Amino acid sequence: MKPEKITAAMQKLTTDRVAEIKAEKLRLRAMLLARRQAETKSRLEALSEIIRRRLEELPLWKNCRFPFIYISSKPGEVDTHRLIENAFASAKRVCVPVLEKGSDNLKVVEIESLDNLSPGSFGILEPSAAARRSVAPTEWDLAVVPGIAFDRSGHRLGFGRGYYDRLLAETQATALALAFGFQVTEPFPTMPQDIDMDLILTENETIETGAEKRQ
Repeated sequence: MKPEKITAAMQKLTTDRVAEIKAEKLRLRAMLLARRQAETKSRLEALSEIIRRRLEELPLWKNCRFPFIYISSKPGEVDTHRLIENAFASAKRVCVPVLEKGSDNLKVVEIESLDNLSPGSFGILEPSAAARRSVAPTEWDLAVVPGIAFDRSGHRLGFGRGYYDRLLAETQATALALAFGFQVTEPFPTMPQDIDMDLILTENETIETGAEKRQ
């Protein structure tokens, strides 16, 4: 959604409604993080492997040449390390997110391997400065993103900092979320600046959300 549309939509929301949305997000975030933490590491690893295989079978993945992929770092995230390694093996270029100190936005950089990763802001694994090449939003052709909860309309709940929303607002690339089945919930409210997912891929299904195209 364009900035002027976001502003117009925000103006229509009452203070009480904004507070309700934030409260519901807090409740849902706490519930799903607790559920995620309750799962065993071995089970999540097994489910991650199923999700990776299902993704690699999709024509969308097979046909993309330069995907943006988050580097899984947080406990309970769908693992992406082998996905990235397989992308390299199939001659795909890969770019990943980096959060630079003092910035409110994610920077996207191209990498050529998963060597020399180290924890950056919020403990997220990032490539060394020497291994980075900045990438414009028009270069990558698929965005593979994480999240805490999703609904079937494509609404995504993250940690509330808006990094991925701001990043995805800059690209027309398909936004594909990787999630465990228990992360797909009943519908929940979002704010106008929140970016919806085009696809949600779990160990059991591929959800085509019918989300409105970003423009």
